[in-house]
Amino acid sequence: MMLKVFNKDPHFMRDAIIVDSYEAAWDIICSMQQRLGQGILMVGRETWEDLRLSEHFPDFIWADDVKAVYIDSNKTLIIPAPSKYNRANVLKLIKSFRLHYSIREI
Repeated sequence: MMLKVFNKDPHFMRDAIIVDSYEAAWDIICSMQQRLGQGILMVGRETWEDLRLSEHFPDFIWADDVKAVYIDSNKTLIIPAPSKYNRANVLKLIKSFRLHYSIREI
């Protein structure tokens, strides 16, 4: 299966990027956001304390099945990383972070 990732932001139009998995599509989206200065940081349990993120998210509690979380660059939003990167999970991440991307199967 091949996928096309589109950035729908009118200020940042570019050609679609073709990838072979939803995990790769999410990686591309994260790297494009990084270039826009709106990075999405993936943080594992071990780096959580090093980055002192509990100061920003005092109510966050790690669930047993969560290995990592995604945090927006403003440290205002925290989303558990999915265990599988499928269509539903990646679309949920896009929606949660209010990103302007679409993914089309080709």
